[in-house]
Amino acid sequence: MAGGTGGHIFPALAIAKELSSRGMDIVWLGSKGGMEEKIVPKHGYPIHCIHSSGLRGKSLFAFIKGVCLLAIGFIQTISLFLKNKPNIVIGMGGYASGVGGIVAKIFFTRLVIHEQNAIPGTTNRLLSRIANKSFQAFDNSFDSKVKAVTVGNPILFQPKTKNYPKSVNNLLVLGGSLGAKKINELIPLIKTPLNIWHQTGDSHIEATKLAYQDSLHLNVHIESFIENMAEAYVWADLVICRAGAMTISELIATKSIAILIPFPYAVDDHQTQNAKKLSDAGAGLLLDESDLDANEVDNILQKMTPVKLELMTNILGKLQTENAEKVIADYLLIPSRSNSN
Repeated sequence: MAGGTGGHIFPALAIAKELSSRGMDIVWLGSKGGMEEKIVPKHGYPIHCIHSSGLRGKSLFAFIKGVCLLAIGFIQTISLFLKNKPNIVIGMGGYASGVGGIVAKIFFTRLVIHEQNAIPGTTNRLLSRIANKSFQAFDNSFDSKVKAVTVGNPILFQPKTKNYPKSVNNLLVLGGSLGAKKINELIPLIKTPLNIWHQTGDSHIEATKLAYQDSLHLNVHIESFIENMAEAYVWADLVICRAGAMTISELIATKSIAILIPFPYAVDDHQTQNAKKLSDAGAGLLLDESDLDANEVDNILQKMTPVKLELMTNILGKLQTENAEKVIADYLLIPSRSNSN
């Protein structure tokens, strides 16, 4: 059960891939109109999308509409459970995950959740009270009463071996699965000549191409979405990106140094907390969007000496954990009698 953003969908796909390789049948629960409707079928998994909605921060009318949609989604999910009779359910976040988690408990189906961010989302925070097992990407995301197990985030691609960069020549720019307008506008203004691989998001690609026309950069490759992330990370000497949970985990897994620019309007400012997991350890650089300036980025680039690059790469290596998707799959495949706590 996962949907809404790439941060929920892609780690769920990594778990689904691992489970499929072990002979498990996968049925996906998502939300109508969500990214998952297009992404999940491309990976070969059947998906059922229900009506769902968030309720937090809504106007009275939107709240009432949301309650009605959730009620419809609740009935749809019951029908799905009766039809498919799942042995175990894993929720990764998103509105549909909340509905599915409640229905799982009604049907006495084992419920497992995984939280990708440093601060749990509303759905996982609520489901952690009824889940049989809770996993978290970062230590202390959940309250200690939850007794969550820290495993990192499942990653869909296999990271490639990468040595520490001697200098910054290749810059990878990521704005998350939907892009980041502020970052897209900033990078073409940097005066340090670089080779750039830039993911813009679908809605920003044309404007970004125009912005690069008069830039000083050596070679620029612009895509709305990068399919081969393993290749992109191994190519990059430095990454400039948002601080979504999956991005943080991919940076650690690939030992990629980054300037992290958290999305300032993220719920509970969770991207800042994600970024601090790296910056506080000396494995990344945190830059608030309010301080976003081409001169500041140029200054940071000038300070990236070979010694600093090697040190940060080594710290990233120490932060690496065992493959989360394998750990979670191991737990999911334990017989139910042993899997009750």
